[in-house]
Amino acid sequence: MKKDDVFYLKLAYLIFAGVVAYTLSKAFVTLGVQTGWSERYADLFTPVSGLASLVLGGLATFWLARDAERHEYFLASIAEIRKVTWPSFPDTKRMTIVVCVVVAIFSLILAAFDLVWGQVLGIMLA
Repeated sequence: MKKDDVFYLKLAYLIFAGVVAYTLSKAFVTLGVQTGWSERYADLFTPVSGLASLVLGGLATFWLARDAERHEYFLASIAEIRKVTWPSFPDTKRMTIVVCVVVAIFSLILAAFDLVWGQVLGIMLA
């Protein structure tokens, strides 16, 4: 375990808190519109829902980070990802071209089957 691993894990927790808070803020806005609270309490709804989103996002992150076993698992995952040998740019480019060619070939095969079955069913139903 490196010192950077702990930094990246804390960064991941911070991003998780942001995603949860953003999602909850959108859910609160939707709830406010559906129930009419956003119009009825126009002065307070936005700051209260924003504060509630931040607090709940922080609590979700605290709940996620408080388990020592889970924390060690995440650090071990980061350490394993460091051991991965990533492909070079030419390898990535070559593999991408192979995938595109295979997708194009299968697209042509599916288009041919679609045309044939369309004609066959057209003849049968006519």
